[in-house]
Amino acid sequence: MRLPTLTGLRFTAAFAVFAAHTYFTFWFDGVWEGNSAATFALILARSGVAFFFLLSGFVLAWSARPGDRAGAFWRRRAAKIYPTHVVTWLAALLLIDWAGGRTTARQAVPNLFLVQSWWPVFDVYDSVNGVSWSLSCEAFFYLAFPLLIPLVRRIPAARLWACAGAAALAVILLPALVTAVTSAQPSFYGLPTTLHRYWAVYTFPPARLLEFVLGMLLARALAEAGGTRVRFRHALPALAAGYPLAMYVPFLYAITAVLVIPMALLVLAGAGADVRASRSPLRHRTAVWLGDISFAFYMVHMLVLTYGYRLVDEDRTGGDGFRALCAAALLAVSVAVSWALYAGVERPLTRLLGSGRRPVPRAPSGK
Repeated sequence: MRLPTLTGLRFTAAFAVFAAHTYFTFWFDGVWEGNSAATFALILARSGVAFFFLLSGFVLAWSARPGDRAGAFWRRRAAKIYPTHVVTWLAALLLIDWAGGRTTARQAVPNLFLVQSWWPVFDVYDSVNGVSWSLSCEAFFYLAFPLLIPLVRRIPAARLWACAGAAALAVILLPALVTAVTSAQPSFYGLPTTLHRYWAVYTFPPARLLEFVLGMLLARALAEAGGTRVRFRHALPALAAGYPLAMYVPFLYAITAVLVIPMALLVLAGAGADVRASRSPLRHRTAVWLGDISFAFYMVHMLVLTYGYRLVDEDRTGGDGFRALCAAALLAVSVAVSWALYAGVERPLTRLLGSGRRPVPRAPSGK
């Protein structure tokens, strides 16, 4: 069963990341202390990525094929994400060179092979096309999925919701564990945390696997129950309360722990709407189309923002109105480039490489 509402929600999450990065590109002055707008933007971007991780586990578990072999699964996932990653990786290298920057092999090679998030070094995991650090986590999730799905399927139906609650609790408690075993100094780019704490909670792939597994557990729990009582009227107030709360809790809890339950409720509400076939504006064809291009949008938007704005206002002297117009224009450019990348690279190569079938040669015509 397809879940078009969740597809529509994917672009909502991608747009949240875009909005946050727009603030950091156009308005951020580099000062964190007392800057509530910067804090909110950071939390907004981090919550969008958390939603992607949770949604990824949910969708893969929901659509898992009985008897599917690990090799076939890995081939399909690689065909889905890797060509787009390579194209944007190359584009990023060219743009960095154009802007007079420099990329070392220490940065470029781990990024190309999607292992950069295993390094607790900022200029490694945030290198080249910086947003691709999350693909490093996704690649780890995909490797683990064929091992995890049989375990999830063995959980008795009556215990699924309890297991999902335990996974959410693990996300919530992780910052406390990391804080207890790591040093409190030095600070990381002026943030109220250290690099190693930030990396261990937010970037380290096994840490983010908790959200992916939570998504898997929710998918099976929803399938076993045949539906859910969770509605958007429950999820949206939870999000509305979660974001202000995240502004006032310790930083490590703000970037993952506070919003994990609201995000889980949002996934359940969206999937539940599709299971019930109830009305949902996110099933509109425009919303689904935007959801279809959301991965490409996520991969290109930071390049468009960074280097597009550099073209029109390199010295950042434009006023707020001018910057807002630039943001709207670069949003349109990001959507257009995303559609081209989706239609020209992601969709055809997913079909070609993901099927595992070789084209059947035509029989020679007799004359």
